Amino acid sequence: MDGMQIRLRRLFDSASGNSLVVAVDHGMALGPMTGLVNVQETISKLENTGMVDAWLLTKGVYRYAFHPRGCPGVIMRISGGATIAGPELTREGLTGNVEEALALGADAVAVSAFIGSPYEHDTLINLAQVAGRCRRWNTPLLGVVGVGKINEDKKQDPRFIALGARVAAEHGADLVKTYFTEKDFDRVVAGCPVPVLIAGGPKCETDLDTLKMVYGAIQGGARGIVMGRNIWQSPHPEALLAAVDGIIHHDLGVNEAHELLTERQAGM
Repeated sequence: MDGMQIRLRRLFDSASGNSLVVAVDHGMALGPMTGLVNVQETISKLENTGMVDAWLLTKGVYRYAFHPRGCPGVIMRISGGATIAGPELTREGLTGNVEEALALGADAVAVSAFIGSPYEHDTLINLAQVAGRCRRWNTPLLGVVGVGKINEDKKQDPRFIALGARVAAEHGADLVKTYFTEKDFDRVVAGCPVPVLIAGGPKCETDLDTLKMVYGAIQGGARGIVMGRNIWQSPHPEALLAAVDGIIHHDLGVNEAHELLTERQAGM
């Protein structure tokens, strides 16, 4: 077993083979948004459930606000450099490197690629270059597929999402985070030679909608989720996390997961 395999085992549950990743990297572009104003408190509350397989976060949050009780997996985002206040959110560059992430104790790194955006070329080159460094250090690379505002209407187009997932893998990603499509998501997974994890996406209207999305993704072949605001902006984040965990790791259906959610809410 080499370093790559060992690090991947820290990110995925050994029994189910899937991963429940909670993302708290939103502040790098959106600032102190609802649910992440006190990011240390949010992390602590969810970490105490013992259900988070891995965290996706930035180096600043990792250094100053991440104090887990156990040893969860850590995926460090090393691309960024643009904010919602700027002219173009997709104009990301590299904000860190593999060596820095490993020195801090991360198990994997994440880099965005914005398919179909004005910065598609730049972000894909960044992804490919980081992939080369990752090979040197046997470190998994999560390719975070984005579309940008220009292609917002294509998030539910399975052909477009399949294109992005495949392109990220072709450029060296070992894992791909992309959007769930209600139709033909299995084709997205089939066309990608590396494990696919779905992005939580925009906030769902209800927790039940979140559970339906997660269930559909797992049934379509996803190996897990990388979810942020649909967890920590929920009125009952710990209860919802338990329900999502049930779908990802324990083969619960939507109705069973919703019953678990209701039970956990009642007990709080």
